[in-house]
Amino acid sequence: MMAEAPPLEQYSCGTLHPAYINQAHPSVSDGVVPREVCYKEDEVDGIYQACYAVEDIRVKNCGEFYAYQLNPIVQDGAYCVYNRKTSCEPKVVHAKYGELAVINCTLNSEKDFDSDEVSWTKLNSVTLPDESLSNVAISDDSLLVNIADIADQNAGVYALYIPSTATSELVEVILYNAVEASQKYYTVEQGGDVEIEVEFNVVPAPSPTQISWKKLPNKNLNSAKYTLSDSKNMLAISGVSATETGTYRCSIEFTVDGVSFTKHSDVIVQLEEEEEEEAGQKI
Repeated sequence: MMAEAPPLEQYSCGTLHPAYINQAHPSVSDGVVPREVCYKEDEVDGIYQACYAVEDIRVKNCGEFYAYQLNPIVQDGAYCVYNRKTSCEPKVVHAKYGELAVINCTLNSEKDFDSDEVSWTKLNSVTLPDESLSNVAISDDSLLVNIADIADQNAGVYALYIPSTATSELVEVILYNAVEASQKYYTVEQGGDVEIEVEFNVVPAPSPTQISWKKLPNKNLNSAKYTLSDSKNMLAISGVSATETGTYRCSIEFTVDGVSFTKHSDVIVQLEEEEEEEAGQKI
């Protein structure tokens, strides 16, 4: 695509008078649009003109490329065109609470790359770097974003943007649930046994003292029917009756970068006959 800013170095486009488009490129929906091309005059005796001659052109965004209808007017002039493409992989970054999440982008460009051109924004939030997201660090070349001790405030969409060539990339950062139940509903026959399992997506892994279980609304599980595993990631219920049916909550308390969090996951235990009765009522 044609440059949208005057080249900085003398003869950077291999000519005495490099040309660039002085307006933004159109979107695909704009169709064919008029634009102006500026010719730069290099420094002579300390005098510099970024746009000493103007050429009227037409431009169309064809999706994968731009098409230009040009009208050259300056001798020894040339159009500065950059083959610049960015790529960020993966497009979606998943992370556990407290671990390091990395947004990794690459840039292919025929133009000398100036990292100062790159800007990062957390959409609907802030331009990076920002004190409110002090755990986010951007590499010297601006293509790598490290999110240390990731937590709730870091989840969202991050946007890379290079204004001179209207190059952009979007990457979504998603946190796993701190407490993830292997299933939401457990159906067991009268007098049967059930094992409720959860996974903790927190780094470092929580100790048993940080984990608690209860039957909602507020029943402690001190009956002989209830058994917790040593790591408290599994609750076993034996001889299930109507008394043991209901909603069970596993909660975890943990700290990430000095900030305390309490997260939970709920699961429902029901008897098979309850499930059959509900089906009969619907019929």
